[in-house]
Amino acid sequence: MQNAAKGDTVSVIVPVYKVEQYLDRCMQSLLGQTYSNLEIILVDDGSPDGCPALCDRYAQQDSRVKVIHKRNAGLGFARNSGLDVATGEYVSFVDSDDYVTPDMVEKLYAAAKRLDADAVYGGFSLAGPDGVRKGPGLEQETVWRGDQVRQLLLDQVATRPGRTRDTAMEVSVWRALFRRSTLEENQIHFVSERQFISEDIIFNMDLFQKCDCVAAIPDPVYFYCLNPNSLTKTFREDRFRKVKELYQEIRRRLLPLYPVEEVELRTGRFLIARTRRNAMAVVRQKQIAGKEQERKWLAEICEDEELQQVLHAYPIHKLPYQQFAAAFLMKMRWYAALEKLFSWKK
Repeated sequence: MQNAAKGDTVSVIVPVYKVEQYLDRCMQSLLGQTYSNLEIILVDDGSPDGCPALCDRYAQQDSRVKVIHKRNAGLGFARNSGLDVATGEYVSFVDSDDYVTPDMVEKLYAAAKRLDADAVYGGFSLAGPDGVRKGPGLEQETVWRGDQVRQLLLDQVATRPGRTRDTAMEVSVWRALFRRSTLEENQIHFVSERQFISEDIIFNMDLFQKCDCVAAIPDPVYFYCLNPNSLTKTFREDRFRKVKELYQEIRRRLLPLYPVEEVELRTGRFLIARTRRNAMAVVRQKQIAGKEQERKWLAEICEDEELQQVLHAYPIHKLPYQQFAAAFLMKMRWYAALEKLFSWKK
């Protein structure tokens, strides 16, 4: 591993909002890093609890900690505020309700220097009430250079029809290290998650267009803490609309870069996969909303004209069986069968 005392400064940006009970766990994992040449930037996003005072206390106790206090504007813009003041050669993003391994920065930094990579992604673990388990990811170190990065850009939106995985790798920017000059010179920032529900996808799309090398290591370096009440686990009435808006934005950004047929394949699979997840959340909501409301939501999703156009144009028979089954039932508008499929999956 690299000698921490001689390495470049790494900036770790931590957005903070209503995480009073989790912040110390996150901070202890960062302050105890084996790579010590850190700049830890806490961005208090107008948190209404005790977090602002906690942030100031960490800065008083450790000179590596900087604090930004700002009005609430959401996760994406909080990360941007951190980027605006970061001085490190490399930058990382950590969510304040998660935590990291003691050697996260050391491992990612070593890979970035060895490979001369613009971005390095690590593996991650899922931490929940039932313990910790390994998250989905790559089993060996993988490096993309030149035109391979161009292919990765498509694969991180969605793979081609015959592939088992929906994407080449998880798109979240936490658990990664980025060359700050690549972000700065190309003016790469986050969009608001209040505008698009997956700001990380758009960030990666903008980034990969400007990268000469992207790498991923299999070592789990990040603990993503599962929250059963999070937005990704619960159903919201506007979520399908948000999924479609993200789908439309991804198409808009890809069409100038790739053949139309390739864009249609990738974004078609993206919309089908995200809609399937949304419909599963509808079924999970049944105990709260009731069966009548559940059927109403499923009907609104399956009757959507844009989704139906994609389902009829996409070769759904090439999808893995369970994905094909869900897509076929949505295409045929068989709401009761769809509900049974997702109830069985639970």
